[in-house]
Amino acid sequence: MLDQLKYGWNLMRIIRLAIAGFAITQAFLSHDWLLGIFGGIVAYMALANIGCCGVGGCSTNAYQRKTINHQAATEEVTYEEVDHQK
Repeated sequence: MLDQLKYGWNLMRIIRLAIAGFAITQAFLSHDWLLGIFGGIVAYMALANIGCCGVGGCSTNAYQRKTINHQAATEEVTYEEVDHQK
């Protein structure tokens, strides 16, 4: 858990932390507990480096490649002419 706090900081994580800090500050100034809860959730998301779907839940697998069926790619394609005057 401590490694997640130290490493892996990117722009989105910094923006989440800044929004959380702003929300928590405004919650204290306006005595709005609902905004404070929202700020706490966003702060936890920034500090734990998780998103809405969990760690890597929304990302796609960039290394997955589809295999091409070479036999199907070399088959002859036949076309049928359509008469447009009917």
